[in-house]
Amino acid sequence: MEVVKVKSELKQKEEQINLKLNMIISSNPNPFPFERINKAKKLIEMIHECQEYIESDNLLLAGMKLRDLELEGLVFKGG
Repeated sequence: MEVVKVKSELKQKEEQINLKLNMIISSNPNPFPFERINKAKKLIEMIHECQEYIESDNLLLAGMKLRDLELEGLVFKGG
């Protein structure tokens, strides 16, 4: 997958996760779904790490982080 496509898809995934996180919070005031919220925050953090690796041209670490994101359940169109 090309780096530009990866960066674009990571941005889209981050936006999707943020939307889903906001929906989870607004629709579940009690009981509070901590597990789902924590997973969303973890995915966003991992996306940011991957984006930083790409920006610094450390593509090996970026690839490893992409693999970790896939293991966490994130599905990429090109991968």
